[in-house]
Amino acid sequence: MKKVLFLSNGHGEDQTAAKIIEKLPPDIDISIMPMVGDFATVGARLITPLRLHVIGPKKSLPSGGFSARNLFALPKDILNGLFGLLYSQIKTLKSLRGQFDLVVAIGDVIPILAALVTRTPFIFVGVNKSDYYKTFGYNYTSWEKWLLKKYAKIVFARDEHTAKSLKEEGIKAVYEGNPLMDGIGAYEIIEKKEGETIIGFLPGTRKEDIPKNIEDFEKIAEELLKIDKNFRFLIADNCEGTRLIASLRGAPFETVIYNSDIIIGLSGTGNEQAAGIGKPVVSFVGRGAQYNKKFANAQKELLGDALSLIVGTNCNTPLQIANEIITILHDPARYNYMSETGKNRMGKSGATKKIAEDIADKVYEISKIML
Repeated sequence: MKKVLFLSNGHGEDQTAAKIIEKLPPDIDISIMPMVGDFATVGARLITPLRLHVIGPKKSLPSGGFSARNLFALPKDILNGLFGLLYSQIKTLKSLRGQFDLVVAIGDVIPILAALVTRTPFIFVGVNKSDYYKTFGYNYTSWEKWLLKKYAKIVFARDEHTAKSLKEEGIKAVYEGNPLMDGIGAYEIIEKKEGETIIGFLPGTRKEDIPKNIEDFEKIAEELLKIDKNFRFLIADNCEGTRLIASLRGAPFETVIYNSDIIIGLSGTGNEQAAGIGKPVVSFVGRGAQYNKKFANAQKELLGDALSLIVGTNCNTPLQIANEIITILHDPARYNYMSETGKNRMGKSGATKKIAEDIADKVYEISKIML
């Protein structure tokens, strides 16, 4: 039986891995080594346990997996066992040499280096890398490009703009669509009352940040209700154990983004997926570790005018954010422009099916060569 190892480096990367794995043929034995967290939440939702082996050391770090992009969180990760985790991961990767036909690295330079440690042919899925980014660490760095050009069998870019740029540098890059757009599941249709506007809140997935983000959302909701009583508020229900005010209704992520007229988000992947289905997104610098100033500015680079980022002295107050929501809703031309920009920046769905097909073709090809 052909054997494939997935290496993922974050929540969005885990989602992408899961969606690809679901579409691989049954004659391929699949393992995944999450470089961050334990894959449990995503795995429980999307994967039949018999199809998947989760291997390697499992540990959640304070950064939630953002240390490669947020150096301010690095000291906390070090104090909480980052070096011990890396040592254990390297030891595990070395022990896996010769056991797999192909490695699929998803994320950034961390899984690329991990793939090289296994000494196994690898494919790279750049689900969170784009040339729309200008911020260091979010776009493809010079050493990532060098490693991919020298070692990667295929690089799946998340947008055409990035694929074209990588090809110009001699990298075997292709664009099959944006894998993140395949991570959106089924949703419930909520009946709207006449004249009602639904506002969706996305608090992100980092547990330590969620209570602070909800506090800020509640203040924004209060300001909006002072302006207009015909608002209904939905919040993605990944906030277990946190009490919500009466005006906030918890709902699955997909139900929130599809039913909302506009999104207020402090989420990474969530904001991007909402923009990708045409929802204008408003955000601000959060008080938690994930949606910090650097991350917020980088997401603005990625999404362009699909995201209204409220920044500057005294500009991220609840009233300022509420006023921006009202301004967008009362300007149809701007609303539609934000909607179309989000769709264009995020790209088409269907990527994970095509990537799975290409992975299967490549692993069969490698197996024949090794015979």
